[in-house]
Amino acid sequence: MAIDAEPRNAGRRIITQEEAEALAALAHPDRPPPSRPRRAGLTRREALVYAMAASGALLLATGTAAMTQPSPQTDPLLSALTPKELQPLIPGGFAYPRFREGEFGGTFTLTRKASEYTTAMPPDLNPTGKFYIVKVEQPVPVAGGQIIAQQGIQAIYQVCTHLGCLIPFQAAENRFICPCHGSTFERDSRYVRGPAARNLDQFEVNVADDGTITVNTGRRFSGMPV
Repeated sequence: MAIDAEPRNAGRRIITQEEAEALAALAHPDRPPPSRPRRAGLTRREALVYAMAASGALLLATGTAAMTQPSPQTDPLLSALTPKELQPLIPGGFAYPRFREGEFGGTFTLTRKASEYTTAMPPDLNPTGKFYIVKVEQPVPVAGGQIIAQQGIQAIYQVCTHLGCLIPFQAAENRFICPCHGSTFERDSRYVRGPAARNLDQFEVNVADDGTITVNTGRRFSGMPV
């Protein structure tokens, strides 16, 4: 009766690759450890994780943009890029700041009509809205050459264009003179001298058919650079 040959690995323990490398390191401590080939590409799990992270970031960015999108009826840049017939259809995001009428950032309807102002009168300050109303013979264009005034009525921002100080009108000089660093501007907002780099800024102003003046302090236009 034939006797089966003893199995080749009988009595031996099969070790793993990691154990073999550990034994080799003990036997030859002066040899550098063997380098493992890097796996090319991504695993399915890694690809799925990256795809989920990208989708979440895109969803968050889209949601944030939708909530904070300004309305083209109040934002100058968006208004210039959006056709007028489409502007009423874009109300803006619900998280976009909105201001009530009569508070800074919103609209102001003045009690004095446009016909009550003359070019000889000093600028009329609205302290809540932080603007002066002044009637001029030649409206001063803002940056880009656009004329914001209507019927000679300009709404001039009260803040100096140098470092943001509130600038008073000096009746004796018939000019705006900043008390902080001396920047000086004409009655119509034009730069005269000082460290300021542009004319005084202006707000959007609208004069209705009956002479009612409305100033939108949510739409400020930079003064012309000097």
